[in-house]
Order: sequence, then structure tokens, then C-alpha cells
Amino acid sequence: MNTSRTVACLVSIGAVIGLTACSADAVTDGPPATSDDLPAVDIAAFDDTSARLDFDHAIPTLPLDDLSLSSPIFVSKVLHALAVAADSCMTDQGYEAVADRIDWSPYLLEEDRTYGLWSIPYASRSGFDLAADTGPRTLDTLPLGIEFNKAYPVCMEEAKSSMTDELTFAQGPDIDWRIRTEAQSRASASDAGEAAQADWQTCMEDAGLVLDPDDGRPSEQYSAQGKESEIGAAVTEARCAQTTGAVQVLYDLQAKYEAAYMDDQAAQIQAFSDERRKVERFFDDVIAGR
Repeated sequence: MNTSRTVACLVSIGAVIGLTACSADAVTDGPPATSDDLPAVDIAAFDDTSARLDFDHAIPTLPLDDLSLSSPIFVSKVLHALAVAADSCMTDQGYEAVADRIDWSPYLLEEDRTYGLWSIPYASRSGFDLAADTGPRTLDTLPLGIEFNKAYPVCMEEAKSSMTDELTFAQGPDIDWRIRTEAQSRASASDAGEAAQADWQTCMEDAGLVLDPDDGRPSEQYSAQGKESEIGAAVTEARCAQTTGAVQVLYDLQAKYEAAYMDDQAAQIQAFSDERRKVERFFDDVIAGR
């Protein structure tokens, strides 16, 4: 996806004040441009590789997921470690610890809009807006009072300073991000990808939608006409994604490219994976108080 990775967003903005989260890998305006440093790959050997799609939540399962620094498991661990480190600073000043107030189990990812909207339930409820209750969980510190909220950002900065190297790694971008964005770009630009997008757009136009000529998505004017009009356009976009099979084709192509790049960049993947495990152990130790 073509926005900054989740951890970077959370560490630099949200984690400073009450672990309020902004999003990362889900909200996109289409596939990014291809990288300059990754060569073309042949996906013919990965014909059996495909994506598994959760149509209710618009979340694809892809080959790179387990390595991604934007995965809910990894991001939750980073934020948990930051919260524990900030707690230590806060309790030294006589304030209560708050890290345990948050459920640190993996959260529900925000919907993936790389190629467009494709969850009919989300579109039916939210239109073009993001669905609620997705992304990292947040902590409301307002009830803890003025002095707590003055002290907490200072302690969060101290916490961040205590793990600078690990947070720098977590924020990337690294080989995981480079492969994912390259795979998205090449999937979209491939002959099969372009054909799938054309089918998707034809379906929307046949249903009466006016599309933005720049991106082939429903015109933003539907939002200006009110929520009912926006929801109608969003539902049509998501329904066409499914009935044409376009969204499955695009994510299957992305999966093939991810697998091909993981094979092509095996040495970098191994080095990245080793470093990821080391950083993850560091966060585990912070959380455990070791």
C-alpha cells in the first residue's frame, strides 16, 4: 500500500498522546509507482499461488503477511512495549500505570483499498468512509486528568528514546514494504490486471455510476449529494468488484508477484527476517519487564 507504514504513523503521532492511532496500510489511493531498485520477475512458476479474501472486512491474505512490519501482531507488540516503557516513567512520578488497560491482542486490520472498495457490508454502512472499530486499539487518557496528560507525552518521548534503533527498524521502509508495493504496482499494470480493472469499471458504468477519469473510481460528487448517494455508489463499486471477479484477479496477481519477489530476494528476506526476530525479542523483553 502506498501510505506510510502503521508503526511509523503510530510512533510519530499517535503514541505520543494516549496511543491514539492513525492508519497505515489500509487507506490508499491506488497502487504505488513501481520501485527503482527491484527488477522485473517472472511469475509463471507461481501460478498456483493465490490470495484468500475476507469479503466482509476487505482483508486479503497474501504471501508476505507473516513478514510484514505492518502486521497487527508486530504493530501491537511495538505499541505495547512503548506503553510499558512509558508506564515505568509515569509510575516513577507517582502516576498510575495504564498499559494494561488496552487489549494488546492482534486487532482487525483496516480494509485494504489498494484497488478500490470491495466489502459490501462496509460499503453499506460507511460508504466511502473507513469502517469503525478497525486498526490499533486506543486509550482515552482524558479521564486521567490534566497533570497526567501533561506528563504522559514526556514519558512517551523518553520511552521512544530508549528504543531508537528498534523503532527505526520498525518504521522502515524495508524489503517487506518494497516487495509489497512493487507487487501491487505490477499486478495493477499487468495485462490481466488492466483487464480486470476494465471489467470492474464497465460493471460500474453499466450500473449507472459516473467514474472519475483519473482513477476509474466513483466520482467524489456522490459524497457531495449526501450519505445515501455515497453509500449507493460505494455498494455498487464493491458489488462489481465481486461479481466481475476483478478483485480476486488483482489480489491473486499481487500474491504471485509477492511470492516471486520473496524468492528472487531470498538473501535480503533472510537478513530482514533475522533482524525482525531480534527486534521482536527486544520488544518482548520490554513487555515482560526484563
